[in-house]
Amino acid sequence: MFPSYSRRQFVMTKRAGNSLYFNIKEKLLKQIQSGVYSVGEKLPTEADLCEIYSASRTTIRLALSELEVQGILERIQGKGTFVKRKELQLVQTRSFTEDVLMSGREPTHRIIEAKVIPAEVPLNEFLHVPINAPVNQLLRVRYADNEPLLYERTYVAWSLAPGLANDYSEGSLFSFLEAKYNLKAHRSVEELKPILADKTAKKYLGVKEGSPCLQVKTFTYLEDNTPLEYSFGVFRGDFPSYTIERHF
Repeated sequence: MFPSYSRRQFVMTKRAGNSLYFNIKEKLLKQIQSGVYSVGEKLPTEADLCEIYSASRTTIRLALSELEVQGILERIQGKGTFVKRKELQLVQTRSFTEDVLMSGREPTHRIIEAKVIPAEVPLNEFLHVPINAPVNQLLRVRYADNEPLLYERTYVAWSLAPGLANDYSEGSLFSFLEAKYNLKAHRSVEELKPILADKTAKKYLGVKEGSPCLQVKTFTYLEDNTPLEYSFGVFRGDFPSYTIERHF
């Protein structure tokens, strides 16, 4: 059964759809979607928008407010109105690649370094291997829509995945480990800590030294609790938020 609306409600809805503020909001939205205003870019001032659209400041503010409520824009006191980044949800049972795909963005990564190193303290303890045992080390920068989001160093014991440093090149590391070595990630434990960007973060993430970042240490285990991998990563801090969901 369809809900009933009064004639007055219908007229008000029709007028809202044809109103100047609504048309301005739709035009701004199309410009954002087409890339006229890109993510993180500042919009013209309210005064400039008033002139561009021949509208009052009240009308412009109403249009901007609706886009802000929809999560498309964000207003920063004393700085202006900016196109907002999408919130990225990181779900513990999926890989980074799957997380980025599920958020509607294109995941890519670049391997900066891949080599075999001896397991020193505390790495040998993290991976439950003897001191100086060979360990695969990968240094990667992860991207969402070609924008650097995270850099991380990942360590996997050679005894579990011999040749990983030479063989792995693209796609989800967890999918590769499962396909080539029959190693399926079962659970992860993460330690998160707010930090300030250092020279390494500046180099790989393109952020300023001293800007806020999020350090993440991840310990991933097989079903029998054998350590599968340990990684140390740094997320850039200028995304609005990261949501991490865990399933046990």
